[in-house]
Amino acid sequence: MWIYSYSDHVSLDELCRREVSDPIPGSHDVVLKMRAASLNYRDLAIARGHYHVAVNPPLIPLSDGAGEVAAVGSNVTRVCIGDLACPVFLPNWIDGPISERAGKRRLGGPDDGVLAEYLCLNEEEVVRMPDYLDAVEAATLPVASVTAWHSIYELGTLRPGETIVVLGSGGVSTAAIQLAHAGGARVIVVTRRDEFKARLVELGADEVITGSDSDAWPQMTNTLTHGAGADVVVDVLGGPSLARSIAALGRRGVVHLVGYAADTSATFDIFDAIRHGTTIHVATAGSRTNFESLLRAFGQKMIRPAVAKTFPVAKIKETFEELSKGGHLGKIVLTF
Repeated sequence: MWIYSYSDHVSLDELCRREVSDPIPGSHDVVLKMRAASLNYRDLAIARGHYHVAVNPPLIPLSDGAGEVAAVGSNVTRVCIGDLACPVFLPNWIDGPISERAGKRRLGGPDDGVLAEYLCLNEEEVVRMPDYLDAVEAATLPVASVTAWHSIYELGTLRPGETIVVLGSGGVSTAAIQLAHAGGARVIVVTRRDEFKARLVELGADEVITGSDSDAWPQMTNTLTHGAGADVVVDVLGGPSLARSIAALGRRGVVHLVGYAADTSATFDIFDAIRHGTTIHVATAGSRTNFESLLRAFGQKMIRPAVAKTFPVAKIKETFEELSKGGHLGKIVLTF
């Protein structure tokens, strides 16, 4: 079988295709013939040496993927041959709060990821996909969509009728829009891309703040909510954006900080946070149980994740370059 891996150094210049032996499943193992993989900002940070956890070669990259079950061990019960399934991004995190042990193992770095023809995993580390999703759509879910679900419905308790502000239009953001809309919340989206407005409304946005107005979005949120402010903000930027997210909140509002595209450090006025009674949650992806809950919610509304572009796996380096440009609506996906 083939894999793509970093050899002597973790950098895109060292990412090469190689041939290795096919996996042989144990009695509780599942072999997935991978069909698609999607890219996350963490994959780019790892490739550039900017990730917060030490990552060493040799390493198979990418955290998100979907594949067809090609073989199962004699004692496997969770999936059957022919099923479409996804590996869990944090394979040791099955349920409950995250532990130190569960947080250490992460597909795509520091542990091997999904950019391979076949993947062999314990059956507890995979989740069967609903029949209405194809491999490209399913490959977008394990990190971005699970993070959105875990943030707004596990760490937080977004309720029908509440107002949520979602920054950006990438994978976490589009999933948060769809999930919040499905839950009956009022969704305000902030993006610099005017051309995305119609599509964001289709995904579930009630109002979209675009273009030059995006710099003044806390004030515009205040206007749209008649002075009440937002109940929840999903902030994918970090850095100076966190202070603006706090300013956009009403009393006892919640900020879910789920990214660091603007900066890994943030400064805000503590008195402003006190006045708002702000709670700040920092995203930690999600457990396998969270993934399964997400799929039930998606299935009830037949939600299909947003896909920005697809590339053949042979163009993996060009795909990283596309990701680095930013400004996509939805996820960038590789097809195998």
